[in-house]
Amino acid sequence: MSTRKSNLTLTNIAAKKLLGKAHTSNIKDVNNESYPSNVTVASEGVFSEALPNSPGTEFYTMYSASAGGPFTVEKVDLKVVVISASEYDASDEANGGKGDESSDSGPHGYYMQLPSFYETTSSNPNRGTGSFINNSIIYNSRGGLQIVPPFMSTENPNKYQLKLWNAANQEISFTDNIDWTVDYYAGTIFVQDYTASTSGISKVPVSASAYIYVGKYLNEKLTTISSSAGNDIIVKDEGSTITSAVTSFNFVGSSVTAGAVGNNVTVTIADSIAYSRRAVATTITSSINDAILGVSGNAAINIRLPSAGGYTAGQYFTVKDESGAADTKNITILTSGSQTIDGASSIILESPYAAVNIYSNGTDKFFIY
Repeated sequence: MSTRKSNLTLTNIAAKKLLGKAHTSNIKDVNNESYPSNVTVASEGVFSEALPNSPGTEFYTMYSASAGGPFTVEKVDLKVVVISASEYDASDEANGGKGDESSDSGPHGYYMQLPSFYETTSSNPNRGTGSFINNSIIYNSRGGLQIVPPFMSTENPNKYQLKLWNAANQEISFTDNIDWTVDYYAGTIFVQDYTASTSGISKVPVSASAYIYVGKYLNEKLTTISSSAGNDIIVKDEGSTITSAVTSFNFVGSSVTAGAVGNNVTVTIADSIAYSRRAVATTITSSINDAILGVSGNAAINIRLPSAGGYTAGQYFTVKDESGAADTKNITILTSGSQTIDGASSIILESPYAAVNIYSNGTDKFFIY
């Protein structure tokens, strides 16, 4: 049987590990150690969702870091169970004792587990599955069931500080002389100076209250991201593939707007065709916003066009004789200045129900199509 490692060895192991070096010699400073080391962490035990800095205090209620965010912590009762192999007299240095206070012979180690009524009391939607079952022992969960440690909050007092209770439901303060400490990952408690009672008040813990993590662990989050990514996106232009390896989209044009709410993107494309009709009964100067000019007059009518430069290149409009009288009441379409329609300064509709479609080149000319 081992005679136990010295305090120097244990200190060197821990300190060098935290500083990224493997311990190979008690006479080597950390800077003289050659071999790198680190702490191994499995993705199944890494928190991947935000925790509230100030969770609520109702038992078996879940809380989130922000309104509408995922629930990540739940306040629960925990059963505290004696580790029988941890019994010794802390006042006996030969048996591993020598705390700061006088103590009795008794158990110094305890483990914690969920209560027998967890599944019927909890609001956790995962209750009854995985590690969220009645009497689930924390150290057996391989990180699947973890108590949230106090460093997850900046509050003072810190709500994530685990609380211990005796059989009379009296709190055993964290500053009590029995000097107890918690391993939040393993779900174990160590009492340095075991004492059965002080002034008639029991110092033996039987239960605890704490917050457990109920959000997604890193492995679950990565699976969710992978599955939500779906298949590769293929971009086509009228059936012809442009690319199947999209890294980004860029929406261009004054009629296209894009906005995001969270991870949801909405693209709005304004209707570029204006289905509007302007009734014409007298001579007018038309507008670049006129899509259809419906003419019904009692006399010949002139329609003066604005500058071709005011139109978008390719923008078109229609002039239609709606009264069927263009043979006797001609409709003349005129340009401005030196601009032309198919090379002419004007065109005339002079047959019943005649119509013409005209588009602009966006600068100085109009064309019939």
